[in-house]
This record gives sequence, C-alpha cells and structure tokens, in this order.
Amino acid sequence: MQQVTLPNVALIGFMGTGKSLLGRMLAQRWGWRFVDTDSLIEEQVGCSVAQIFERFGEEYFRRQETEVLRSLEHQRHLVIATGGGVPTRPENVRSLRRHAVIVLLTAEPEVILQRVQPVETRPKLSTAPDPLAEIRRLLRERETAYACADIRIDTSTLSPSEAVLRIEELVKAWKPTPPP
Repeated sequence: MQQVTLPNVALIGFMGTGKSLLGRMLAQRWGWRFVDTDSLIEEQVGCSVAQIFERFGEEYFRRQETEVLRSLEHQRHLVIATGGGVPTRPENVRSLRRHAVIVLLTAEPEVILQRVQPVETRPKLSTAPDPLAEIRRLLRERETAYACADIRIDTSTLSPSEAVLRIEELVKAWKPTPPP
C-alpha cells in the first residue's frame, strides 16, 4: 500500500454506521493508529458509555468528548472513530477541522437498528418505546450537525471491505476548501 500523505481522518455519523469497524480496518490498511473516542472516554472515566450517561449525565459525557478531541489535535496518522453526537457541538467540529478530513458515514434507519442490537446497550435507544422511530428522530435532529462533513458515504449496502475502499478512494481525492 502506498504511503498516505493526508491529515488525520475523522469518522463521524450515527451509531451503527460502521465508524469503529471501518476505522480499525482503514487504520490497519494504512499503518496508522486507530482511536475510538468512546473507548478513550471509557478508559479515562472507568466505566462504559451507558454507565457514564446513567451516573453523570449526557452533558458530562459531551464535555469528555471535547477534551479527548482536543488531546488529539497535534497527533498525526490517526483514524478517529467519534461518538455519534460529536458534531452536535461546534467546538468539536472546529477541533476536527484543525487536523482531520471529516468523513460522514450514513446508513438507512432500518439498517442502523439491525446493526445496533441489542438496543439496551445504547443510551439513546434503551428507553425509547419505538427504537426505529427514535433513530429517525435523532437522524433528523443531527442532520445539520452532520453537514460539516467533507465526505459522505452511505454504508447501508456496502460490505466492510467495500466501504473501506470507498473511504480510501474519496479521502485520497479530497482537496481542502480554501477559507473565504
């Protein structure tokens, strides 16, 4: 594989779109380091994301995400899988823009629901009477936040290998937009 000379790659998107799986595969393919922001937060706090939400609340978790992203700004050759809500905070988007190509992974709501089973492990879905309706609602709510992406890839019908090749193709062709 030829050496990739790009900034870091940050994968954003809703839960179940493939950020962690595809991030690991892409990092391995390029010989880069894989970083999962949720895993880093779990290590730092000492409990799972679901437990953090339950014990400390969502706002605490979101602050931890922001701190983790800032800690990555000066590192290179990273493939970063972010939590689904990362781009809902403007400071997180600014942080990612400083050092990464932002790739949005998407999938159809029905595909997401199938991929995230059991929903009990997902704080945003575990209490929803209709998890599919909640996925649709959250996707609509986050639509504007996800618009920050430089690249968008629908993973609904792609195998993991196909998705990684598509990410690689689009990231290599990506050119930064000059500031106005």
